[in-house]
Amino acid sequence: MGGQNRNTPCWCGSGKKYKKCHMNRTSQASAPDWSLREGFRNIYDTKVCLHPTAGKNDCSKNIVRAHTVRRSADLKAIARNGHVYQGSTDPRVLAQSGGKVIPALIGINNASTFWGFCQIHDCMAFAPLEQKAFGPTDEQAFLLAYRPLVKELYLKKRLIESNEMLRDADKGKSLMYQLDLQDFINAYNAGAMSALADLEHHKAIFDNRLLDKDYTGVRYVAIQFDRPPDIMSSGALQPAYTFQGKQIQNLSDINSTLEQVGFSLLATESGGAAVFSWLDNSNTASSVLVDSLLSLPENEIPSALVRYALSELENCFLRPEWWESLDSQTTRVLVGRLNHNVDPFQPHESTHLLDDGIRPVQWRVTGVDQKRS
Repeated sequence: MGGQNRNTPCWCGSGKKYKKCHMNRTSQASAPDWSLREGFRNIYDTKVCLHPTAGKNDCSKNIVRAHTVRRSADLKAIARNGHVYQGSTDPRVLAQSGGKVIPALIGINNASTFWGFCQIHDCMAFAPLEQKAFGPTDEQAFLLAYRPLVKELYLKKRLIESNEMLRDADKGKSLMYQLDLQDFINAYNAGAMSALADLEHHKAIFDNRLLDKDYTGVRYVAIQFDRPPDIMSSGALQPAYTFQGKQIQNLSDINSTLEQVGFSLLATESGGAAVFSWLDNSNTASSVLVDSLLSLPENEIPSALVRYALSELENCFLRPEWWESLDSQTTRVLVGRLNHNVDPFQPHESTHLLDDGIRPVQWRVTGVDQKRS
């Protein structure tokens, strides 16, 4: 920017000196699109073990594609020829849909994976979920909250790295373009860094209890169904609104540590289950959320869970036969839910969990298992 000393920190906030960042940026050659795509791909292919004892002596050399939704127990239960539907953010799909996230088929080997654990730690930590029938036990409920939390932390770090790489996308552009892009990145990063701090705070607590094998502080509500859900999902969330539209937490408050809850839809030996699980340090917000769900008539709970999963989670996988059987109005409504809060700068809607009259599934609630204290 005109008048800035070449050796002072650049105005954009990158932390680099001005002479090595935005000095003469307008006359620099633009970065080709392929180099940005390659850069993003490399960032999201970062391989790291995030287990609390990770290190050269404890880890295997093989970082695996860890599944947050169980491949054998859950994804295979709804797959057709080894494929399920997922809301796609592939640029080619978005170009065809006018920028709208729509379901596309994905192979179950690639569904719900991230490079976040080595083979040893992935097998060791999550064996109670992968190799034992679902109870739920305290340990299983703990792991259902822990694994998606680790994935969210992994992805948040990659997002911040991607934003920093994106700073170079204004080479060869006008000063106005540079200002707009850098302002966007700084605003986005402020929220991302706050969310990352929350995730690191909660992961440290989970890590300590995992190492101590102390699951006494876990809380959960497991709603049992008569059949496997048509949607399998897993996520770590910060409860914002109840199913009646009442605010639980203000997600825009970057100065407070927000409470966290894990949510999963999974298959069981007797049918299926929806599981909310959290630690005692997140009891207030999580209890308000699940109480608002359990206050609904029992026959409305499955549809409410569909609203919750598709509106709140990206990590949702759909039974192909179920998705293809839906009528056009139901499909339109559910696609709208997949696109809820895609724009990070749009305010969170307080009404998105309210009953919309859509009854897209036939699951029947057969019981509720709870541990609330």
